[in-house]
Amino acid sequence: MDRCAGAPERLTVLAIYPWPEFWSMGEGRGAPSFFLSITAFPRAGHDLHVVMPGPPERPPEENYHGVHLHRFPTNVDFMPDVSRSKLAQHARIFFSYLHWLRVAAPAAMSVAERTKPDAVFGMGALGAIAGRTVALKLGVPNVTRLFGTSLHQFFDRPFRMALRYRERRAFVTPASFVVLHDDGSGGDAVARRLGVDMERFLFWPNGIAKADFAGTYDRAEARGRLGAPAEGPLVLSVARLHPEKHIERLLHAAPRVLDEHPDATFLIVGDGPERSRLEDEARSLGVASSVIFAGTVPQVLLPEVYAAADVFASVSDRTNAGNPLFEAMMAGLAVVALNTGRTAEVVSDGDNGVLIEKEELDTLGETVSRLIRDDRLRERLGSAARTTADAALPTIGERQEMEVSVVEAAVAEANGGPVIVPGRPGAVSPRTEDA
Repeated sequence: MDRCAGAPERLTVLAIYPWPEFWSMGEGRGAPSFFLSITAFPRAGHDLHVVMPGPPERPPEENYHGVHLHRFPTNVDFMPDVSRSKLAQHARIFFSYLHWLRVAAPAAMSVAERTKPDAVFGMGALGAIAGRTVALKLGVPNVTRLFGTSLHQFFDRPFRMALRYRERRAFVTPASFVVLHDDGSGGDAVARRLGVDMERFLFWPNGIAKADFAGTYDRAEARGRLGAPAEGPLVLSVARLHPEKHIERLLHAAPRVLDEHPDATFLIVGDGPERSRLEDEARSLGVASSVIFAGTVPQVLLPEVYAAADVFASVSDRTNAGNPLFEAMMAGLAVVALNTGRTAEVVSDGDNGVLIEKEELDTLGETVSRLIRDDRLRERLGSAARTTADAALPTIGERQEMEVSVVEAAVAEANGGPVIVPGRPGAVSPRTEDA
């Protein structure tokens, strides 16, 4: 990877991360973007120190895949608890936010005094806020790395927008660059709305292990490992079982599908706070015998999971253009997606998948049934879907290089060198004031 002129060959970077784990569903399971963001630095030859919360029983320091972890002890959970009432959720968010402001920056400064970082990498909304505080004290640049946003849903709801103060503040916290995962949720529109300097706003999709999806897999064996029948149609959903994903919509479509295809199976891959409720819902709908809740699956095995399926469905309210949809497309599956966020920029109805409008959700069962019965349609849509995903996404290696090069560019600018931002021709104008 080419280095930015003005950046040292080997950087020391201090990252601030607000959660105790890097995987959302257990080691190697769930969204890989947090893990890939940190391990990109040692792969590029840089030293990364991550300051993060942890329960007192966890070791205060640890080497994790070449990354130096520094945990400050706390029993406070900085993630929202969706099992509570809305009022309780917001009270918990507020008090955990105050606690974070009190403890995170001092913990990071303690590590910084020993490691002498060249830059600070603020991860997530809370990491971005603490990262700026630490960077100012150290006199080094900071980069904000955000992993998605829900703010686009609240443009016309000022009170709901006001309640997202952590997320809003992360966008507007000064940084050399702001990197946001493009998952189809309109993050660039949010950035413009909040007045972010768009020259320094980088809106990138996650990478995908394309070569893994080019392999051949034994469908019967893959299904057997998942507890699914070797024969018969298999409808797949891959998601964290969280309220915003609305997996119950697929369950409500199941009776219509099973009327026409009684041998069909619905495979739900993922885990989360909604699992028990969804299992109850499947029983109440009388479809539990045709629904498999497979739990989490290691990332390295997901290509095999997609290869076992015939149709993929995603029906979230926020967006349906995240990694699971792209993975399904890369696997050549016919995809059905609810048209929310910017999903329509990825899925072209009738060309590389099927889009359903929110007011047409009652047609989901018929749409899935049609795809099951029409082999040629599934094959045509799946082939076009693979072409779309291959063209739209970088590989994981390419995406990791982009991640690191942003921090290198921030250090290069701080050292007076030219700033070349990945993915954009020419140089970005240097800052003339302390933002």
